Amino acid sequence: MITPSQGVKNVVKAYGDQNKIGISSKVEKTISNQQPDEVVLSSQAQEFGQYLQKIKAMPEVREEVVKDLSDKIAAGNYQVDSQEIAEKILGYSRPNNWR
Repeated sequence: MITPSQGVKNVVKAYGDQNKIGISSKVEKTISNQQPDEVVLSSQAQEFGQYLQKIKAMPEVREEVVKDLSDKIAAGNYQVDSQEIAEKILGYSRPNNWR
C-alpha cells in the first residue's frame, strides 16, 4: 500500500532524477559548444603596441650624451650660457601669447 507521503517522496525523487539528467546534458552541450576566447585588436592598437615595444627597447639614459657632457666637465670645457637658460626658463613660465 502506498501512503500519500510515500507518493510525494516518489514524485520528488523522480523529479530530482530528471533534473540531474537535464543538468548534466545541458553542461555537456555547453562545454561542447564553447569556443576559445578571441581578442581582435584594431590596426591603431597594433601600431601603438609596436611603438610601445620600440620605446621599451630604448635605454632610459642616453649614454653618449652623458659621456660627452662628463668629458667636457672633466676637461673644464663645459660652458653654461646663462642668457640661454634664462630665456628657456621664462619661455616655459609664460603663456604663448606673451612672447
